[in-house]
Amino acid sequence: MKKTFKVADRQVGGDAPCLFIAEAGVAHFGDMGMARDLVNLAAEGNSDVFKIQIFDVDTLLSNSAAEWKDRLRPRNLTLDQVFELKEMVEAKGMLFMATAHDQSRLPWLKELDLPAVKVGSGERGNHWFLKKLAELGKPMIISTGMYAESDVVEMLDALAATGNDELALLHCVTSYPTPAADVNLAAMDNLSRVFEGPVGYSDHTEDGLAVLGAVARGAKIIEKHITILRDIPNAQDWKVSAGPEDLAKLVSDIRRMELMIGSDVKTPAECEQMGMSWALKSVVAAQEIEAGQVLSESNLITKRPGGGIPANRMEDLFGRVASRHFAQDEKIDYAGLE
Repeated sequence: MKKTFKVADRQVGGDAPCLFIAEAGVAHFGDMGMARDLVNLAAEGNSDVFKIQIFDVDTLLSNSAAEWKDRLRPRNLTLDQVFELKEMVEAKGMLFMATAHDQSRLPWLKELDLPAVKVGSGERGNHWFLKKLAELGKPMIISTGMYAESDVVEMLDALAATGNDELALLHCVTSYPTPAADVNLAAMDNLSRVFEGPVGYSDHTEDGLAVLGAVARGAKIIEKHITILRDIPNAQDWKVSAGPEDLAKLVSDIRRMELMIGSDVKTPAECEQMGMSWALKSVVAAQEIEAGQVLSESNLITKRPGGGIPANRMEDLFGRVASRHFAQDEKIDYAGLE
């Protein structure tokens, strides 16, 4: 698998900023006015990607799930409506993605010509469908909620046969909301051990803390649900969604966190230069020192500010002889030593 790849013109992985996916899902409830409001929310929040979910209820669900069918049927969009949203999203400078939840929407993905294929956690073990998605020839971003490591390995082996080597995996916990004790951000490390491509995090917690923790841990993609409405009966996504009150701050905090991560080089920061002048210590006379006196632990001490002989050189001065008088607290200098 490639360690980095591009989704449209945006690099994923490596040193690139993490790709933020605003997951609208079915939070439009089949209402195009609401869908447009969600696009505006994602854009105002500086999201990189706006994503929805597409499906045919009767292909997705068997007749034994009649209640689920009734709940989801009004949340379907037509292909024309999806194209309308795609055009609006792209006009606002974002990328448009859609998760196809069943094979009836494979032709839609081809016609939409999306920059990447996003796969939900519910496809665990559904290798036939995953291979059909991979054969679209687009980068794939796969959520791994409900996966064990063995499931991840089996899925990777299945996809390897397709030749699609542009793949990212998202750690995810399929619980709405996810309890803090079950978030398990360290599982991203496990994914990185069995997989060479970019690893990220799809969030189902009630706030943004886990998202920021994932970014700090190295997530290259973040997916977070978004919503306009709250307290919606027969719905769960709103419980784990960012909204008009906090989406922009979450994305801003992600970018701040990326700045804070920096590099793996341990060296004084540019902003510390002034601090070095007052916070570090110099070797000074602990008492008056006369010319001819031998320097030792009894007459030397380190004190702020810096700028003189640094503290780590004090022991090197033991045994040296003063060639001039030093007042108490005066910085020792090499010119005043024999």
